[in-house]
Amino acid sequence: MDIWEINFRRWLDEEELDADIKKELKMLSEKRTDAASREQSEAEIRERFEKELKFGTGGLRGLLGAGTNRINVYTVRRTTQGLCDYITEDIGVFDRDKKSTSGKYCCEKGPSVVIGYDSRRNSRTFAEAAAGVFTANGIKVYMFGDICPVPAVSFAVRKYGCLLGVMITASHNPAEYNGYKVYNEQGAQITDSQARRILRRINDIDIFDDVSFLNFESARKTPYFEHTGDDLTNEYIDAVMKCAVLWTDNEDEAKTALRALSVVYSPLNGAGNKPVREVFTRLGVGRVDVVKVQENPDENFTTCPYPNPEKEESMHEAFKLARKVKPDIVIVTDPDCDRVGVAVPQKDGEYRRVTGNEIGLLMFLYIAECRRIGMGGGMPKHPAVARTTVTSSLIDRIAEKYGIEIKKTPTGFKYIGEFMHELDNQGRGEDFIFGLEESCSYLAGSYVRDKDGVSAAALICLMTAKAKVQGLTLFEAIDKIYKEYGYTVSRLINFKFDVLSGMEKTKEITESFRRKECNIVGDFPDDMHNDICRNYGGSRVTEIKDYLRGIENFAKADMIEYHLENGAEFTVRPSGTEPKLKIYISASGKSMEEAETLCMKIEDDLKNKVDYIAGGSEYEK
Repeated sequence: MDIWEINFRRWLDEEELDADIKKELKMLSEKRTDAASREQSEAEIRERFEKELKFGTGGLRGLLGAGTNRINVYTVRRTTQGLCDYITEDIGVFDRDKKSTSGKYCCEKGPSVVIGYDSRRNSRTFAEAAAGVFTANGIKVYMFGDICPVPAVSFAVRKYGCLLGVMITASHNPAEYNGYKVYNEQGAQITDSQARRILRRINDIDIFDDVSFLNFESARKTPYFEHTGDDLTNEYIDAVMKCAVLWTDNEDEAKTALRALSVVYSPLNGAGNKPVREVFTRLGVGRVDVVKVQENPDENFTTCPYPNPEKEESMHEAFKLARKVKPDIVIVTDPDCDRVGVAVPQKDGEYRRVTGNEIGLLMFLYIAECRRIGMGGGMPKHPAVARTTVTSSLIDRIAEKYGIEIKKTPTGFKYIGEFMHELDNQGRGEDFIFGLEESCSYLAGSYVRDKDGVSAAALICLMTAKAKVQGLTLFEAIDKIYKEYGYTVSRLINFKFDVLSGMEKTKEITESFRRKECNIVGDFPDDMHNDICRNYGGSRVTEIKDYLRGIENFAKADMIEYHLENGAEFTVRPSGTEPKLKIYISASGKSMEEAETLCMKIEDDLKNKVDYIAGGSEYEK
C-alpha cells in the first residue's frame, strides 16, 4: 500500500480527530466512490498525504486543510513539539552548565517563548494549539491577547528574554493559506542551521502519538501561561517612534508639515490597523482616511483576495477612496504588517504604486541625510546598511556617498537579522541604521530583527511631508535620485504553477538555469531557444553565481545569479513552500526609457525560456 494511502486511512481511523478535519476527510473518501471524481479525488489525497509540509527557515507555510501536507492543528502541534524537543535537547534548558547563544544560562528563569498571531483563518486557533503544547512541556508562554504585527513578536522575544518566538501568519498569501513563523532568541527568523536541527526533532515525532498537549483552557490556568498586555504594545510603539527621525531640528516646521499631510491607509484586513494609526496620531498627521471595507479583520480577504503590497491589485479599494479625498499618499500594510506598499498621485489625478526598490531608495536617502545633520542621534562612527542581493544596487552608490558600510545578503530578511547579530557581537549594534529588501520590506533601527511595516509607514509619512515642503512629489524625489545615481529599472516576474505538479516544475526550471555549461552554449533543440539560452535582451552571459555552492561567504541558498555583458543581471529563485518561481531583473541605461526597454527584452526572453521548459506557466502581475 502506498504511503499516502496508509496516512490517509490512519487519519480517517483516528478516534479523537477534530470534527471539521474528520468531515473534510470523509468528503474526500466519498468522492473516491464516484467514478466521475475518483481520479481527481485520489490525486488530491495523494498530494495531501504523500508528503509532509516542509519546515524551513521561515517555519511552515501552506494551504489550510486536512493532511500531513497542510496547515491544521495536528501539523501545528507536531511542529511545536519539535520546538519543545529542540529547546530541551539542543539548547539544553535543564543543563546549568550550558549557555544559550546570547551567553545567558538557559534556566535562569526557565525557558519561555512568545506567541503572536494575525487575522487569518484559524490563526488564533493555531496559536492556542501551540500554547497548549508548550505549556504541557513546561515551557512558559507569553501570548498576545489580540492580533499583532509580526515585528511585535520579534520585539517581545527580546523584551522577555525568550528562547524562541512563534508567529501564526502566512504574511501576504491568499486567504486559503496560513503559516507558522519561528524566531530565535535574538528576535530574528531562525537561521538555516537552527531550522535543520528543529526539522530533525520534528521528523522524530509521530503526529498523533508523540505530542504532549493541553487544551487551551487548561493551558492558560497553568503557571506556564501569561497574556501580554497593553504595556508591551506601548513599549513597541515607543521604540518605533524613536526611529521616526525628523528632517529638521525646527520642530514647529516639522509639525506644521505633518499637520498639512493627508493619507489614505488600508491595513488590508490585518494586524496593522491599530499600531499604524497610533503612529500616525503620535506623528500628528493632519488627515488619515482608512479604507472601511479593509479596516477590520476579514479572514476571507473579501475585497482583496491577494493582500500583497507588492501588487497594485492590493490597492484597488484604497485607490477608490483616494480618488474621492485626494490624499498626498496612499499606504497599505499586509495582514501581518511587516510589509508596506505606497502609491502617490500623478498629474492626471490617478494614483500609481511606487516600487519597493524606489521606496527603499527614498527611505535610505532620507535617513542618511537626517543622520548627517545630527538628527536621530547623528551618524554612528561606522554606520552600516544591509540589502539583499536582489535589491537595487543604487543603495550602494548612496551608501558610498555618505560613508556608510554596505552589507549584501542572500534573499530573505532573516539574513539581515543575522548581520545585525554579527554587529552586536562586535559591539557595533548601534551602527546598523537601515535594512531593506525589494519586496516592500524595511527596518530602520535595532529594536527588532525583522522587517517592520509600522515604522516604515511612519518614515514614509515623514519623507512625504519633507518632499511636500520642498515642493516635490515622491515621483519627483525619486527622479532626483536617478539623475544623480543612475537610471536603473528593477522588475520581478512571478511564475505560478499547478499545485499538484508545480514544485517539480520549479525544481526542473531552476536546475536548467543552474547548468552553467548548458546555459552558455545552449540547451534547446531549435535556434530561437539556443539564442535565448545564451543571450538575454541581446546580451551574452558573462558570469553565473550559484549560491547553493556557497558564494562570497554567503550562507548557501537555492538561488542563481546571472550577469550580462551590458551590465544587466537577473536572479532565479524558487519558492521553498509554494509552486512558484521568482526571477528578479535589474537593468540600467542612460535614460529611464533605455533601462525600461532593456529590462522588457530580458523579461521576454526569460518568459520564453521558462515557458519552453515548463510547457506553459502563469504570471502574477
